[in-house]
Amino acid sequence: MKVLAVSSFWHPRGGDTTCLFGMVDLLGRAGHEVVPFAMRHPDNLPSVWETRWPPWLEVVGAPRAAQLRRLPEAIWSRRAADALVSLLRDVRPDVAHLHHVHRHLTPSVLGPLRAAGVPVVWTVHDYELVCPNAHLYVDGAACERCRGHRYHEAIRHRCRRGDRWQSVSVAVEKWLHAAAGIWSKVDRFLCPSRFLLERLRAFGVPAERLRHHPNFVPERPAAEGVGEGVLYAGRLAPEKGVEDLVRAARELPDVRFTLIGDGPLRASLTAQAPANVRLLGHVPPAAVPGHIAAARIVVVPSSWPENDPYAVLEAQMIGRPVVACAVGGVPEQIRDGVDGLLVPPHAPGALARSLGALAADSGRCAELGSLACARVRKDRSAVAWLTALEETYAELVS
Repeated sequence: MKVLAVSSFWHPRGGDTTCLFGMVDLLGRAGHEVVPFAMRHPDNLPSVWETRWPPWLEVVGAPRAAQLRRLPEAIWSRRAADALVSLLRDVRPDVAHLHHVHRHLTPSVLGPLRAAGVPVVWTVHDYELVCPNAHLYVDGAACERCRGHRYHEAIRHRCRRGDRWQSVSVAVEKWLHAAAGIWSKVDRFLCPSRFLLERLRAFGVPAERLRHHPNFVPERPAAEGVGEGVLYAGRLAPEKGVEDLVRAARELPDVRFTLIGDGPLRASLTAQAPANVRLLGHVPPAAVPGHIAAARIVVVPSSWPENDPYAVLEAQMIGRPVVACAVGGVPEQIRDGVDGLLVPPHAPGALARSLGALAADSGRCAELGSLACARVRKDRSAVAWLTALEETYAELVS
């Protein structure tokens, strides 16, 4: 089968591209032909198809005047649509599989695919489809005020980085996408967590187009020994709960904490972090498993409703216990007290108690990590993931 893999990003950047490149690898090894369609970017992985892609559009971080000029293309990219029309003249895929397209390629790519009669599958990695800030979270709390296309609420609450102008732009984007009927141009939305699936359904995405399709995690050798300290690997942003984590670390001065990643909170965290907290900044993705194996515990303190975070799955695959906040799809990954621990969000005291108890009990850590490893190897295998994907493709193609 020939699969058109559509994503704004053809370089590693987070969970969405982890899934994307895992999919490309599995499809290729299974004998399928994968043709990528993305945007040209200096960090892209090599591809013979890159000359057929539209140029990169930088919006975030650009001066306000440049943002205004680029806004129409960031909402609906004619260049992306035209480039795809040209590609489809030469390449006839059996199915198109989308990942992240908002604000770069944009949903403008759906029109050419529909006109060419190509079935469309879209793996949904966050809430961008229905939420202007993609998180269902604003001002430190869960939020669904925009349900029913009430996107003026995004302006009222400045939900895009606290900036009124950016909030206006994403509200307009969602209004225009709703008017264009983008949901009706997608045959199947693949949802890695049941939580995300139910949220999309509640916002009005037709239930018959939604499928539960959990992420898989590549097999890795289980770590030896019990490791030392607590590891956080992820973006340093408010919704990730890293400020609560630093508060918890203050209550555990004898436990070493290592934070991997970058983001808007890095400077403030560096200034306020106690002596037992070490911030390493950005680490190449290939080096992260080694840090997980060296830790005793992995912590995922997110306060926003995470979908199906790889931060949990990758730690479980290596056999490290995870302490995480019970938000979004995380309780689908961790059985509290059985193969990990769940705590409430915004509760640094509870987080400190759970981390402290595990850090002092190497036997309990080994038990939780072993059970988590067994579960993820059974339930999140690449074979099962690929089989379910091929069934979806076959259903649409037939």
